[in-house]
Amino acid sequence: DSLEEILSHRAYTTESVKRLFLGLEHGRIEGFKPTGVLADFVEVTDASWEKACEEFLHEELEYVVVGGWDEAERGIELMRADSDGRATFLVHGGSEGSSTSLPAPDLSSEPGVSGRLSDALRLTNGFAGTPQGPLPRLARSFLVSDRREAERLATAHPDCYFLLQDGISYHGLAVSGGRKSAGGPLALKRELRELSIQVETQGRQADELTSELQDLEHGTAQLAEDLEALRSLQQTQEKDALALGHEQRKLAEEYARAGSRLSVARLELDRLAREDQRSRTQRE
Repeated sequence: DSLEEILSHRAYTTESVKRLFLGLEHGRIEGFKPTGVLADFVEVTDASWEKACEEFLHEELEYVVVGGWDEAERGIELMRADSDGRATFLVHGGSEGSSTSLPAPDLSSEPGVSGRLSDALRLTNGFAGTPQGPLPRLARSFLVSDRREAERLATAHPDCYFLLQDGISYHGLAVSGGRKSAGGPLALKRELRELSIQVETQGRQADELTSELQDLEHGTAQLAEDLEALRSLQQTQEKDALALGHEQRKLAEEYARAGSRLSVARLELDRLAREDQRSRTQRE
């Protein structure tokens, strides 16, 4: 969210450009609708050259992209109306492809040359087919891996630019470099893309875990119902077992009484048998 807010408010641009887009956002400016800044249309394809691209194209990346010359004139009027402000307006949709500059030399075979700067960048949203227009220096900028080679090449080809990975650039007898206080738009966009992928991946994982959690909660609820049913069955069986135990004790008592009566009856039967024997003896 922080990265999206920084990029949407162009917090990386100059104060005049930030004020311009802030006024547009709050509805204080009418009759002017820029497409964005050029940084919105540029992506770095090789992260190792990100710093060099940002520092070398720092001014170009803050160009305010407009749809026509009238829009550009309106932007200049707004800058003049501001007490302190200056900006460059780039007409998108004009004759970007009609550049009359001389063709860039082929330095791919030169020692230390890693390639063209255009190989490390990708232009989007309508600029892809016309890299010469919005970034006229792009075709004549080369990536160099060695400082001494950059010095030699800059002297031999003063009309070209030679960039090192740490952001230092050589052009003729001029050397530009330093250190930016914060990450530029290209680094912020790359970080936002990487974080967006992570957020999307973790969002899918969260959805899967949520679904799994719902299944587990459903299973837990089902198990709780089964447990309650088993407890109810257990109580019923305990009552039945208690009643059966009571019935068993009653039957045992009756069995004991029946056994006692049977013993008495057997004794009486023996006595009667003896009496019968005596009676028969007396009769005889």
